[in-house]
Amino acid sequence: MKRRPGSLLPASLSADWPVPPQEVLGARGGALAWLEYAAARGLMGVLSRLPDGPREAFIDGFARLAMRVDRSHSNAAREFLRAAFGPTLVGDALEARVLQAWRHFLRVTIESSGFSHRVSFERLGQHLDEVVLHPDAERLRAQKKGAIFVTAHLGDWEAGSAALAHLGFDPLYVVAKPPKNRPLSAHLQDLREARGLRVLPRRGAMQHASQILRGGGYMAMVLDQRARLRPVLAPFFGRMARCDRSAGVLMRRLRTPILVGACFRTGPWRWRVKIPTVIHPDELAGASPEDVVTRLNREFEARILEVPDQYFWLHDRYRGADPETLAREAAEQAARGDDGEAWRNRS
Repeated sequence: MKRRPGSLLPASLSADWPVPPQEVLGARGGALAWLEYAAARGLMGVLSRLPDGPREAFIDGFARLAMRVDRSHSNAAREFLRAAFGPTLVGDALEARVLQAWRHFLRVTIESSGFSHRVSFERLGQHLDEVVLHPDAERLRAQKKGAIFVTAHLGDWEAGSAALAHLGFDPLYVVAKPPKNRPLSAHLQDLREARGLRVLPRRGAMQHASQILRGGGYMAMVLDQRARLRPVLAPFFGRMARCDRSAGVLMRRLRTPILVGACFRTGPWRWRVKIPTVIHPDELAGASPEDVVTRLNREFEARILEVPDQYFWLHDRYRGADPETLAREAAEQAARGDDGEAWRNRS
């Protein structure tokens, strides 16, 4: 599949991109992949164009079905929610939050698909009900100094990246893991880059970090899911979880600030951007990877508890954090001679 990534970028953006376009493609092609892609794109296209009432009715019905059929993710949500809210969250109250998690996930998926024909990049500001930036974030934007944005799967993370670029955090690179379906991954990259950013593949993205950040660009990462390669163990809502170390490594290596925030949904194709926290490298000088991740997790927890109905509780956050699993994985990596990507070894 031949593509020209980056060709859909809005003309109003900076033409000075520190790193050339990258392909972020899944591995699975073939006829079945194309059929799956066509079906998914057709369905999302229809749903995103429905009036608000019928679309919400579909989301509610499908969420109830998914909650019953996909027991693995629903049970993961129950465990995650109990960790966050304690043992008093039981019965109907717990089930209502699990159902809301499914609803929110479906809403974000559908609205992300319909973003390009509902919201133009130039008029995105008309869809932002509120923008709250830490004064240091304002200064970094004005001075065009590079920074790292980190967020959780909270609110509308897809619209949030577009909002950052629109607000002047430009050029913006977003690190993403593509779906396995190759044509679908190509379509998603086109959708994202039409919103004013460029996408980097999660595997190998950090080799470009120095060039981007020292060139005055910005990197955005979603860091609340279970890390697979060389995880850092740190508490997340009071339980140990496998966490990604990448933001902390970059901050120490490149002396780059970390901005923490989220883009909350306020209505159909309407949002509120909030970046209340800027962490400067000196604040965590000498801190261990565990200390850095713990600080970020506390920030994520605070933002999540502000609007818990807009969080992706469906992720199996705590799986694989036990000592036995970690020891087995370390032994397997040593046997393969797999020590992770070179940039990780500098942590």
